[in-house]
Order: sequence, then structure tokens, then C-alpha cells
Amino acid sequence: MFKKGLWAVVIIALLASIPSLIERVQVEQENPSYEVVLPYEQFVQWPEMLNGSFTAEHALEELKEHGLTSISIVPITVSDLVTDGIFDRIKKNEIEHEHPEAEGELPEINGQFIKILEPGSEYITTVEEAYNNHYMIMEEEEILPKRLKVSFHAYGDDTYLFLPYEVNLNTMPIGFDHDALQLIRDADLNVIPRLPNRFSNIQNEDHYVYDMLDVLAHDFDAHTLSFTGTDVIGAGEPEQLKTFAQKINELGFSVVSIDFNDQRGMNSLLRVGDLEEDVIRLFSMTLGKGNEKEYEAEVEKGLRGYKERNIRMMYVNPVVNHPSGPQAYHHPGEALQGYQYTLNMIDSLTTKLGKEYNTQAEPFRSFSQPFIVTILVLLGATAFLSLTGLKLHRYIGVIAGLGGLGLVALALMNVSLAWSGLALLTAISGAVYAGLSVGEIKGWKQLILQYLISIAIGLIAAWLVIAIMYGPTFLVKVDQFRGVKILAALPVLIVGFILFASFLKKLMVEPVRYWHLAIMVLLAGVLAFYVWRSGNAGLALPYELEFRAWLESILYARPRTSEFLIGFPLFMLGLYLRMVKHKAAPIFITLGMLGFASMVGTFTHLHTALLISILRTVYAIILGFIIGLMVIGVYRLLERYIFPEVRKRWMQ
Repeated sequence: MFKKGLWAVVIIALLASIPSLIERVQVEQENPSYEVVLPYEQFVQWPEMLNGSFTAEHALEELKEHGLTSISIVPITVSDLVTDGIFDRIKKNEIEHEHPEAEGELPEINGQFIKILEPGSEYITTVEEAYNNHYMIMEEEEILPKRLKVSFHAYGDDTYLFLPYEVNLNTMPIGFDHDALQLIRDADLNVIPRLPNRFSNIQNEDHYVYDMLDVLAHDFDAHTLSFTGTDVIGAGEPEQLKTFAQKINELGFSVVSIDFNDQRGMNSLLRVGDLEEDVIRLFSMTLGKGNEKEYEAEVEKGLRGYKERNIRMMYVNPVVNHPSGPQAYHHPGEALQGYQYTLNMIDSLTTKLGKEYNTQAEPFRSFSQPFIVTILVLLGATAFLSLTGLKLHRYIGVIAGLGGLGLVALALMNVSLAWSGLALLTAISGAVYAGLSVGEIKGWKQLILQYLISIAIGLIAAWLVIAIMYGPTFLVKVDQFRGVKILAALPVLIVGFILFASFLKKLMVEPVRYWHLAIMVLLAGVLAFYVWRSGNAGLALPYELEFRAWLESILYARPRTSEFLIGFPLFMLGLYLRMVKHKAAPIFITLGMLGFASMVGTFTHLHTALLISILRTVYAIILGFIIGLMVIGVYRLLERYIFPEVRKRWMQ
């Protein structure tokens, strides 16, 4: 009766959360739009190298026709203006040598003199305003004892700027390339600023960086912001981070997070700026000079990111981007070939993603579930934990239930660790319960029914995890399920320990043979390799990537190998051996937990579209069942024709 009551709570939780799951699918389906971005610092190599062949305007027009949506741009520094021939660095004694009348008039304090090579350049005002703002803030912050200013010194036809105490010409951004911004706007492309973490004292609300961003937001309709390097602006400086986050929120910017590149300070920036739901995920694809013919592989990666990881911004790097700058083309022919391959790459990408969706990436809309539904889901997860515990012992069931209620209480007090802990325990319980639910099997009908029951138990756990960790922040991996490797290993260990308990008791009082040790080491090695492989950084076996690509090409969403090719077939074999009362049944039922742990784990990848997770799981269940029947058939042939011969030879 107690178990029936617990199951009733679980069922009520599932029914109550149906609208929530439907809403999540709707949110994901409502946002198919994406954009294709090219970095300006790489683009500009083409018109420079192909000067005379075509203009920058023509190149942007052609790129847009093939699917380019946006151009990212980084701020410039005085050093960039020196490189571009607008300014030149010069020493004080050189000025005095060229203009003896300057002796005794030039500032005596430390600083940098800049010779103006283009007197009419608008960047002169940009430098003056940025550095004077810098000095004003340093005085307000009591870093400098008095206000300093940029000074101008003219002698004959030469004019010089003096930047007091400035020694970081290579690092301090002063603004954006005016000509580049105008070029991008005239091409009707979106502007995406990329900011380095090289602004000082940005905790001051009058910092010039906020004027820069205000101009981009209002004059160039920029509404997406990304960061260069490994840090966001203000990382490691709480006051700076807070002010910057609040300012970009006020200006209406969404923040770009880069897939496989967790930039330091990102989560803090999003949290303190209330920007956690204003995130767009970016996937970076590199063509690479000399590797142009491999662009289709990069396109496939981008397509997979869009389908499986809610990526909505495709960032195309025509050349490899080193810390010192992008690769350089050596001659016009090489640049022209790189340009043509970039056109092909963008065209292939947008064709496969759907040109009708190639507009502008937007954050997923906000969604949440009613508080009463959240309560029911948490109680349903607690009841599920208790049911799993009851499969072990009634006292364990009671302890699991009380522990679950404790986590629910902490979760309702907004303790984030409690939410994560309850979700992890529910996921582990689903895989464990699926294995421990196997009872006596008397025929094929019961074998198939048991397979479906175990699958259903695992899916119930996955359902509860999705409902626990609910909201748009999970779609873009701002929040995420933690404990993937624990989920991969623990169900196998728990189910194996329970099923082999009696065997282990006998083993403890018997001498251990070498083959016993060999089998244990082999099983431990297989499990360790499997756990190590879990996640995105795992090592792929030979031809595995090709096999995965082939599956995706015919099934759209690839089922997990650990489910349909390993876990579920071995579980089916374990059920068959249980049916024929073979003593090896626990081995294969235990190994089958790899499949159930993976199946539940599929749904803990909350940044994957829910329909994709459902589709790949359905494929895994069906294919795993079919391959399992094949494995059983092979086993029966071996048992009938091969094992007797082996046994006969072994006994001789």
C-alpha cells in the first residue's frame, strides 16, 4: 500500500508537469533563427590583399548574398593607429632634435609622445576623449593626485600628442574603427562588438566604454555583445563586473557565450546583470589557410551544434586566429582561393540550416512553471528516490525519502546545490531502479515486458530531471546538470554490487585465482574507459566518428552507441539468461546499466533540444531491442554448436 502511495505521487508529478514539457518544446521550436558572423579583422585581409580586384563593398555584398548576416569587430588602440599610419611614436629628444624651439617647453613628466601623420583624422578627437576620460577617472579614484590631460604641441608643420604616464599603448582600447562601422552599416549587416578585458576602472559609470557601447546600440543597432580571450570584462573584479553588467543590461545587449570556451567571469556577469536569459550560444568554425577543402566537416559540426546544443550563432573564421593575430595570406592567389572557399562554406552552412531562418539570432523567450507544479515535481522525485531505496531495503527507502524531503526544503530556500543534488540522485535512481526491477522471467512475452518496464522507469527519472531543472537558462547552458560522470558509473556499481552480493560473499572465503583477477581488472578497465569517454572530450575509437556521421546522415539525430550497441543489447541478453536460469545473467544485466545510465544522461543534457533527445532515445530503444535479439540469437548458436566443442577440448 505504501508503494502504491509513492507511485501515485510520482504519477501526479508527471501529469502535472506535462504542460511544462510541452511549453519547453514550444519555446525551442519558436526560435529557429540563426546568424552567420565573420570577424572584421580577418575579412579585411581580402580587400587589402586583392587591391584592384574587388573592393570591400563588393566583397561584403557577395558574402551577404551567400548568407553572411553579421560582422564582429574589436576596438582599436593607439598602436593600431600607428600601424595604420595615422600616428607615429616618437621620443622627446627626437622632437627636440627636429625642433630645437621645443626644448624646455615639452612636458617633463613620464609619458608617450605621438606624432600626428594625418592632421585631419577624426581619431585625434577619439584619442583625446578616451585618454582624458581615463585621467579623470584615475583622479576620482585617487589613483592620480591631480587631473592630467592630453596635450597638443605644434612646431612648424608637425603636431604632437602627449599622453601622460601612458605606457600601455598596445592594450588600452580607445574606440572602434569608424570606417569599418560605416562599411558594415552600408552593407546592411549587423555589428557585433567583441570586447577584450583591457579596460581599467570600469566601475565608474562615466567610463568612456559605456559611451562607445551606447553609440553602437543606438547608431548602429547593435544588440549582441561578445568577448575576446579567456575573460569577460571585469572578471575577477566584483565592482567592475557589477557596473559593467548593469550597464549592458540597460543598453539592451544580449551576451554571447562561446561553445567549448567557458570564459572566466561569464556566470557572474550574467547573474549580477540579470542577463541569464539574454544569452546566445556561439559555435566557432575555422576554415584555415591550406585546409579549405575540409570546410564541409566544419559545416557538419555547425549543423550538429544547431540541432543538438541550441547554437544560434555560427562564427566563421576564414583563417586560424592566433593570439598574435589571424593567419596572413602570402599572395593574392591564396587570398582569392580562401575567399572563394569561405563563400562556399557559408553557402553550404545556410543551405543545410535553412536560408529562411538566416536572419538574426535571438535569446530563447522566458518560460517557467507554476510554483505548485514545482512542488509536485520535487515531491515526485522524492517519492521516486524512496521507491528505489525500497528495492534495496525498507529502511533505505525511508532514509531516501527523508533525505529527499530535506533536499526539497533546501531547494525551496533557493539553495542551488539542493536542486542539483536532487536532480543527480533522481537520475542515478532511474538507472538503478531499471536494473533492480528485473524479477523472474518465465517466457518471451515477460522478457519483452520487462525490457519495456525498465525503459519506462529510466524515462520517468529523465522526465523528473527535466521538470526539476526547468527554465531558459538550461537551454543555453548558463545552468546545467552536474555529475555526468557519476551518473555514468554509479548505477553499474550499485546494481552490480546488489546482484553479485551472494557471489561476493563466496568469493571472500575462497582463494582468488589469476583469471578472477584478470576478469575484475578487465571489467574495471572497461568501466573506467567508459566513464572517461563520457562528455564532449572523450576519446573516439577508430572509425567511430565516421560511423556517427553515417548514422546522423540517415537518422537526423544519432542514437548513443553506449545505448543501442552496448547497454540495451547486453541487457536483453541478461534478461534471456535470467529466463533460462543461467548463472551469468547478473553479469549482463549489470553491464546493461551502461545503457540506462546513458539514456537518462541523454536528457540531462538540458541544452539539447528536447525533441532531439526524445528522437535519439526512441532510436536507441528500438535498435537496442533488435540488436539484443540478434545477440541472443548469436548466443544460442554458440551455446548449441561452439560451446560444446570448446568444453570438450578443454576437458581433454
